[in-house]
Amino acid sequence: MRFIFPCLAALSSLLFNACASTLPPEKATFTFDRRCLPAAIEMRRVPVSPSDTQTSLGTTERDEAMKLYSPIAIHIAEVMDMLPLLNRLASLEVRQAPTADVDRARRKLTTRLQLANLEVSSVVAEIECEVQRADEVQDRLKEAQTARTTTQTILGVIFGGLANILSGGISMAVQAGDAANIASVTGGALEVLFGTSANFTKVRQEFSHPHNHLQAFQDGGGEDEKFFPRSVWRFLSKPDIRDTEGHTLRDVLLQTWNAEGRLGPPGSQKEKQRKTLLFGEGGLYDSDELHIREAMLQQLESSIQLMHQDLETLLREVLLRQAQEEEEGNVALDFHGESQPAAHITGSRPGEASGQPVF
Repeated sequence: MRFIFPCLAALSSLLFNACASTLPPEKATFTFDRRCLPAAIEMRRVPVSPSDTQTSLGTTERDEAMKLYSPIAIHIAEVMDMLPLLNRLASLEVRQAPTADVDRARRKLTTRLQLANLEVSSVVAEIECEVQRADEVQDRLKEAQTARTTTQTILGVIFGGLANILSGGISMAVQAGDAANIASVTGGALEVLFGTSANFTKVRQEFSHPHNHLQAFQDGGGEDEKFFPRSVWRFLSKPDIRDTEGHTLRDVLLQTWNAEGRLGPPGSQKEKQRKTLLFGEGGLYDSDELHIREAMLQQLESSIQLMHQDLETLLREVLLRQAQEEEEGNVALDFHGESQPAAHITGSRPGEASGQPVF
């Protein structure tokens, strides 16, 4: 029996090495990878209006904007490089400028708001594309892992049954000696090996992501607009106006990843390996690691989606002021019985004049 355990050890090593296989990446994975890139990064750097290059604003104009619009509206306008446009619109409204001038400034601002919404949606689409890539490969690895587990479990049951049959037959033979015990031990060992090996080995596949939003987000390299438009990166890296302690969305998300243990125990070798894998250009992934990457991308996507709420707030306030001015103009027409210039509301935020709640 002294030869049994060395043979079982060699068989165990061979089995576990054979189970730790790597699947070849499919061609569709690389094709999908190219589709996840931004369409034209150079266009993001071109200002669409001379007001985009303005770096200083008059105190009076800023004060007027603060009187007419909410802090959230002013904050998102500053983040999206639209504060000069908002300040000009507020200044025209306060001075009761001609209606044509106010309408022209308002149209320019609303057009920029539409562009800003599309800009945010474009980044979200890039990240969602990467999520779908990871999900596609993850499903493939899970199917391979499940098939392997089923096969090895069946083999374990077969070897265990054959060993019991063999040991029983040998026991009935005359002068069997230790042969029955040897067959029983060998069969039991094989049953354990095949029954448990699939739970300790992983199927992996090469998965590349050279255009890695997670890397730019973690390293703080989003200012070059290769991964995030400048406005989106400011939204993520500037203190959140709703956070009383002045935390940024980036800080909160990085702390969440560490608190959830997605990268492994702090300071461990596992954390180092996962950081190299997730924040690099790719490598060998198993299904669990792809699930972690997918979840982190979805959390980043959700943080960027919050921009739509603030953009909606700004657009709604602009449209409410327009509706209030039109209502005032209709009242003036009914009162005088003839066409009169529409009076502008100069000292109230949207909702105050009409009894609606203020933002």
